[in-house]
Amino acid sequence: MWILVGLPFIVFPRIDAVPAHADAVLVLGPPVPERVAVAERLLAAHRVDTALVSVPGEASEWDVQGLCARSDVICFKPDPSTTRGEAEVLRRYAAARHWSSVVVTTTTSHITRARSIVGRCFTGEVSMVADSEAPFRGWAYQYAYQTAATVKAWILQGC
Repeated sequence: MWILVGLPFIVFPRIDAVPAHADAVLVLGPPVPERVAVAERLLAAHRVDTALVSVPGEASEWDVQGLCARSDVICFKPDPSTTRGEAEVLRRYAAARHWSSVVVTTTTSHITRARSIVGRCFTGEVSMVADSEAPFRGWAYQYAYQTAATVKAWILQGC
């Protein structure tokens, strides 16, 4: 039953089309190459003005030094190092820069939960896009992880 209920949320979530233009792209951590590539493509095509890149842990763990040096990229270390912490950073930058739209990139299995959390912190238009598919061998882990993390998100209401 749990597997069937989870299919539309974890395996086949609603993934949005990338809008013609958004104020920013939020790269949820970690900044794996697939996620960074989404941001770089959107910046290069002038479909976003700014990339907001979550770099949890030590920046030296990730190959983002060149990316973070760009003037149109803001790299940050979320505190707490969770989707909620990343959404809070988005809220602060959006308020300061008057953003009304954002593209958020993460893995397919994280889309539904991330949409919920980001939506609590950002009142503008949110487009959720998947950067990659989890390998089939990873779905059992993702089911367990995303289920537990979703319960936590339900308990921790608000931004």
